[in-house]
Amino acid sequence: MSSEPAESQESESLPTDVAQELPPVTPPSAGFIVQLFLIPAFIVAGVIAVWGLFGQLAGSEVDLERLVVELGNNNEHRRWRAAHNLYVLLQNGRRADKNDPDRVGARRDVAEGLTGLLNDSLDTSVTDDPRRLNHQVFLARTMGSLESEEIVLPTVAKAMDSRYDVDVRKSALMSLALIAARHFGKRTGTSDLPIPVAAPDLNPLNADVRLPLSSPTIQNQEILSQLTSAAQDNDPSIRHLAAFVLGLISGPDALEQLRVLLLDGDKSTQVNAAIALSRNADVAGIPTILRVLQGEFDEVNSIHVNDLSKTEQQDAEASRLFDQSTALVNCLTAVSKLWNRIAESDRVQLRIAIQKLESEHASPGIRLHATAVLRIIK
Repeated sequence: MSSEPAESQESESLPTDVAQELPPVTPPSAGFIVQLFLIPAFIVAGVIAVWGLFGQLAGSEVDLERLVVELGNNNEHRRWRAAHNLYVLLQNGRRADKNDPDRVGARRDVAEGLTGLLNDSLDTSVTDDPRRLNHQVFLARTMGSLESEEIVLPTVAKAMDSRYDVDVRKSALMSLALIAARHFGKRTGTSDLPIPVAAPDLNPLNADVRLPLSSPTIQNQEILSQLTSAAQDNDPSIRHLAAFVLGLISGPDALEQLRVLLLDGDKSTQVNAAIALSRNADVAGIPTILRVLQGEFDEVNSIHVNDLSKTEQQDAEASRLFDQSTALVNCLTAVSKLWNRIAESDRVQLRIAIQKLESEHASPGIRLHATAVLRIIK
């Protein structure tokens, strides 16, 4: 009987060249077993835990009540964690049934908790804490998802005040835009979201819609006063946003302010004012819209790129192209809606500018959009 190992006997039974190519047989190491079994098990367990957490958070009334209570906790980390989780619920709730009285955004206790947290933060004497500033910006943005406006609007007006950081004020203006858009949509029968992005509404303006509105969509005097101040602010980014919001506030005073902003030194503010006027069936911004379509404002928000790094230059260029495309889409949409109200002399120039965009613009999306508008205005 041979005393050679079985492995050697098996090798001898194979052709020599094949036996030489086979790797040596070694038992699996502990590290290999960990990689093969334990790590995937941990990953699956983690996914299940996260799924369970969000499922519980989204579906449990008890958790919602606990989050509201946590907003008043003495522990700062627990307060802000509760605020963040409520923000997640608010964003999910924006897609829920608007007639559901129990949706998160309609709850008075949620509005009281979040506005109270923002007011306390704004009242603090600490002004150079980056973390506190981030909290204020975050909370100011949540205000737009809350529907208890008798509680929310005074806090939004407060956050718009010029004594606060510009990013906090901009966040407050964006929230005000969401609130005003809901009212504008109800008054005019249009969408809550007035910004045409992927599939803008190119239908001509409905003759039955009585625009401009005879009164503002929001009657709160603190809001209207702060918005007037924002339209005259030294910071162009504030005036830019104010012009957008004024179009959703509507009413005679808002439109008068928008006509003044057509002469603003900042081109982005001029463009927003013209588009806001068109949203209210006012053709005063058509000359500005024509210049946008002719390419005069292609350098909106241009900056001194030589002072930036290569990455910052690329980001700045991407931002510029996005702003340019957004302005063109908004202006094309405005022309399609106001066409029956535009003077014949302006129509000729607008048609020429749009035809040029259709044939020459670098963006396929802009060219297709121009084609759609030309089809309508024929």
